Amino acid sequence: MPEPDPSRFSGCLLGLAIGDALGMPLEGMRASNIRKRVGRVRDFMDAPWRMLKAGQWTDDTKMMLCHARSILDRKGVVVEDTARKFVAWFESGDWRGIGGSTYESIQRLRAGVPPEESGARGEMAAGNGAAMRIAPVGLVDCLDLEKLRRDVREVSMITHANPEAVAGAQAVAFAVARAARGDLEPGSLITETVDFIGPCAVSDRLLLAGDFLDRHMEPEEALARLGTSGYVVETVASAFFCFLRTPGDFQETVSRAVEGGLDADTTGAVAGAISGAFNGLEGIPERWRREVEAAEEIIELAEGIYHLVSGSRA
Repeated sequence: MPEPDPSRFSGCLLGLAIGDALGMPLEGMRASNIRKRVGRVRDFMDAPWRMLKAGQWTDDTKMMLCHARSILDRKGVVVEDTARKFVAWFESGDWRGIGGSTYESIQRLRAGVPPEESGARGEMAAGNGAAMRIAPVGLVDCLDLEKLRRDVREVSMITHANPEAVAGAQAVAFAVARAARGDLEPGSLITETVDFIGPCAVSDRLLLAGDFLDRHMEPEEALARLGTSGYVVETVASAFFCFLRTPGDFQETVSRAVEGGLDADTTGAVAGAISGAFNGLEGIPERWRREVEAAEEIIELAEGIYHLVSGSRA
């Protein structure tokens, strides 16, 4: 049986926050403009128009923290508690870029709609709002992939009742789980992920990312073709591409992910979660670990989830 590693748990959640914070000031920018105005992205930057400072993150990490706190409070994934924490976050007013499907779904929760019915439906609900935040579920369920599949579906449906949104979240959680327990093989990750989530548009785009990797396509061209919008099919494929292009290099992975522009913070968050879980806390540049917002709290939550998992093995 694979053995979870606490450094991988901490690396995952902190890596997500770092990727989010690195992409935060670039959100909405085109890759060509990023290349002209910034060049290679190596440091956190202020975003005064968002009232956020260098190293601060967005709703991606806010919602990830809701998952992590709920998992620790309830000793596992409890959909109703996760939904309550989403509502509490919403009512705090510190949204930091909340997406449309998430906003509408939480409004339904506040009106008394149960979480299994609150999620946005239809084609426009195929956003990346579930995939961006799902890493803690991948960690806590890393030793039981069938439970992971079910839990991810249920908590994704709180805000995104769309099959592609669910599949994208399952893909990210699967990669995180395999990395956290130490048996992720970069060369087979895409085929194994596709087998896990089944036929869908997310799988098709992941296979295309694999083709681009095999062809050694430059990241600028690959991300332009795969897409970096808020459409989950694009986000997951681009994040996987960036990770698998440089699996042992966290900095290169997240820098390339956010340099793709548009929904840069979410591409960075997803790539950062997977790379952080694969490389562990020590694989993340020390300056980013030091400068990202709430690093100590995030590491404490990750360690708590690790102890839940390791305790379940005793």
